[in-house]
Amino acid sequence: LYPAALAAKMGAALDVASNGRYMFGVGVGGEFPKEFEACGVPVNQRGARTNEALDVITKLWTEEKVSYQGRFTTLDEVTIAPAPTQKPHPPIWVAGRQEGAMKRAAKYANGWLPYMFTPEHLHASIETIKRYGEEFGRDMSTFTPGVFIFTSVHANGDTGRQRCIEMLSRQYNQDFTKLVPRYALAGTPEECRKRLQEYVDAGAKMIILAPGCAEEYADANISLVAKEVIPEFR
Repeated sequence: LYPAALAAKMGAALDVASNGRYMFGVGVGGEFPKEFEACGVPVNQRGARTNEALDVITKLWTEEKVSYQGRFTTLDEVTIAPAPTQKPHPPIWVAGRQEGAMKRAAKYANGWLPYMFTPEHLHASIETIKRYGEEFGRDMSTFTPGVFIFTSVHANGDTGRQRCIEMLSRQYNQDFTKLVPRYALAGTPEECRKRLQEYVDAGAKMIILAPGCAEEYADANISLVAKEVIPEFR
């Protein structure tokens, strides 16, 4: 949805302002045609635009006087100033669920951060990305696989799961009764530790745990995660 040069400028500015702590997260922007229509971008061009933008952004972050003639972008000796603080550029994290996103991660990214994945799905996606990376001739030894997981931890496992079902069903406007056990970290601390270990065993090196419960329980949930789930993995 963003012009590639604008996204590059915004990312560089954030990296400078944060003294090199910026991480560039990339997705194709959802599946709602009206949002794309409002921005003048055909929804069926999401993948192609994203791939070209990543090519452009990487060049603008690492080179000066960049000229580029692509399907969606034309540049004539463009330089981003100030350049990003991190060298060669801020880490790029790609998200998605389809094989096109995995291929994108293998070609352009430093990390992979999907969500609504089972451990089995995560492991398979990591293997796919490694295979594509080898085909692109990339050294994948420094590539970081990750996962984003909604959490709802409670002393009563059923209560934790129900709170997660209610929150995600409302947020995504669909019934999450059968999806929460597959994709979320919900239940007792022990249950959540065991489930989280499955993601670690699947290959996750970077894990973001987000509250998957009502706002009024979010602080208590975070406290339980911090005190009774995370220490197991230190």
